[in-house]
Amino acid sequence: MNADKIYKLEILRNQYDRIAETFNEANGMIALGYNINKDTVTFTVSEQLRKRFAKFAKKNDSHKYWITQMFLPKNINKYEVR
Repeated sequence: MNADKIYKLEILRNQYDRIAETFNEANGMIALGYNINKDTVTFTVSEQLRKRFAKFAKKNDSHKYWITQMFLPKNINKYEVR
């Protein structure tokens, strides 16, 4: 993957909230909008941050495992906004 790639993603608001709460430091996710009808958040994430999140999705040894599954290369395309 290109290190400069920026992903534009859309996920349910509660999932976005869980990621933001778990990684409570300034994490680099940039919210772009909220769809009130679908209750989803659109945001961007860099390839570097995607890789950082994906590290937690590889071993089920922390509470971060399930919420970071979406950042694995095999899963992220399901959430991409084109």
